[in-house]
Amino acid sequence: MATTVDAKAIAGTLYEALIGAALEQLQAAAPKLTGIAGGDVAQRVDAALPAGALPQVRNFLLGLANEGLLDQLDDVVTAFGSFSAGPPAQALAAVVTSAVELSADQQATVSADLRKRYGADTKVSFDTDTSLIGGLIIRIGDQVLDNSLRTRLSAVQRNMLTS
Repeated sequence: MATTVDAKAIAGTLYEALIGAALEQLQAAAPKLTGIAGGDVAQRVDAALPAGALPQVRNFLLGLANEGLLDQLDDVVTAFGSFSAGPPAQALAAVVTSAVELSADQQATVSADLRKRYGADTKVSFDTDTSLIGGLIIRIGDQVLDNSLRTRLSAVQRNMLTS
């Protein structure tokens, strides 16, 4: 079963592929549609688009033509290119909390595991909390991975009280 992070990465790849394809198709068609007026606009749009173009791109171009806005296509394509790039992805920040300070080797192992799972640009910091008794709590992005002894003992206590 894919984790949430895996699903987000897969969805991001799909999004980038679709947006990239639409942008490439618009960039290919724009120079061919400069100054067209009258005639069979649909036929001209079809001729300007690469083979296998997305129907959404064709419909968009036809909509621009129907509204008399094809003369603004270059500006629209430029704006779409900057819009589709979006903000640069920010590195995830992970905070690893342990009962005692981890050795350099332990920190390196935990950091390597987190970077392998969440990406090489993951920033990892380490804290201590003596109330944990043992284990780790890892906060990364919107996830909390709690494998502390305190949490496990609390779970045992809840199970005993409900039994």
